[in-house]
Amino acid sequence: MRSHIYSPIEGEIFHVHTLRCKHAEDISDRAYIDKAVELGASRIVFTDHSPFPGNPFRNRMDIEQLPEYIKTLNQLKEEYSRKIEVLVGLEVEYVRSFKDYYVELRNTLGMDLLIIGQHFYEDEPGRYSFSNEDKSGEYIGLCEAMIEGIETDLFDAVAHPDRMFRRRKTFGEEENKASQELINAASSHNVYLEVNHSSAHRKHQFWKEFWDQLERKELMTYGIDAHSVDELVKGIKERDTLMSRFMM
Repeated sequence: MRSHIYSPIEGEIFHVHTLRCKHAEDISDRAYIDKAVELGASRIVFTDHSPFPGNPFRNRMDIEQLPEYIKTLNQLKEEYSRKIEVLVGLEVEYVRSFKDYYVELRNTLGMDLLIIGQHFYEDEPGRYSFSNEDKSGEYIGLCEAMIEGIETDLFDAVAHPDRMFRRRKTFGEEENKASQELINAASSHNVYLEVNHSSAHRKHQFWKEFWDQLERKELMTYGIDAHSVDELVKGIKERDTLMSRFMM
């Protein structure tokens, strides 16, 4: 059973990226923290896209940047300790072949938290779903990978879980089944499920039908998925509207 320290708190800004991921605003980490302080946030949680050894995947920091990421944010955590809590984490796809790496991130490199962000999955060692020509059944592999990751007890939350249905146009029996399997795993391991602000503004990436199945509402957390300061501000402004409209 998961026994990590992280749990959501009132007024936190959850799921923030940095320029290192190569598709975020070219600004400093400090700029995000200063804006969070200005907005009166209690905590800011950095979860940039995790690198992997050997740099096999795109749209993320390089493995060589990871020590600097950790060092810089830990320095800012100390500097801002009297103004706001800063947490250092990573958003990472669960890939079975890299399980030892996740253990290292968790136990050796001292991440405050790890969250699953399943954008692809491993078909077999060295072969990944983004290479598949037919992606119509992608949600099945994404769901299985997220569940396997949850069951390792190495992760604190699952980012945008309903985004696994991004290639589906309707939500039927099979989608309901996959949703319930993922929700059951998260509930059994006390892993948080993220209502993702970014997904809510994208076609087929936010599914109310998924969230309607979640009985343990205390496992629901709100993430902005901010790749810029403007997205951070917008996510905070729209939080209450989004959560009350779809979830309460």
